[in-house]
Amino acid sequence: MIPDFNALYLEGLLLGIGLFAAPGPKDTLVIRQGVSRGPIWGVVAVCVFADILLIGLGVMGLGSLLGSQPGLVAFLLLSGAVYLLWFGWQRLLACVRNQSMPETQGNLTSQQGLLRTAVILGFANPYAWLDTVVLIGSIGAAKPVSQQAFFASGAMTASLVWFVVLALGCQRLTGLFRSAKVWRLLDAGVTILMVYLAGMLIADFLVLHPL
Repeated sequence: MIPDFNALYLEGLLLGIGLFAAPGPKDTLVIRQGVSRGPIWGVVAVCVFADILLIGLGVMGLGSLLGSQPGLVAFLLLSGAVYLLWFGWQRLLACVRNQSMPETQGNLTSQQGLLRTAVILGFANPYAWLDTVVLIGSIGAAKPVSQQAFFASGAMTASLVWFVVLALGCQRLTGLFRSAKVWRLLDAGVTILMVYLAGMLIADFLVLHPL
């Protein structure tokens, strides 16, 4: 039992780290909050909870169900690409308009808005569903029922470790982000990354539905 647990847990952990280490909109939100010394641990909690819930749903069968529906997967791929392009466009506009540097968010209303944003990025983001439900979920659901929890717990741990390390690491970069120019460079980099990730999703869509 112990060797099986170790192997399955490690498999889920490594798969999760490999997927979560490619920054998406949720990661960008954590990065911005970390380097600006804004409220961050509530955001981290929401991001991790969203991943845990979606991974659980995927491993329990939703991932296999979606994976068996090419049309639905194609819809998620295109929706994810559109979402990433929209998100990148917002960051590009902020960069061009010199509005990248965030304002101080110390009041309750702004913190509530921040948590709402984290919830939207965690649950209403097709890109997150592709990673957690479709990819991790379908792989986990294909394993024997007695092994699924071990694999899923490894992937869930990967989310927790990734976001905590990301938050702590970004908080150490606060001094670097005192300049509006650095914030603009961050948004420019985020824009490029979002376009790249969207391109990857579009390429996957074309594999399913070649022109």
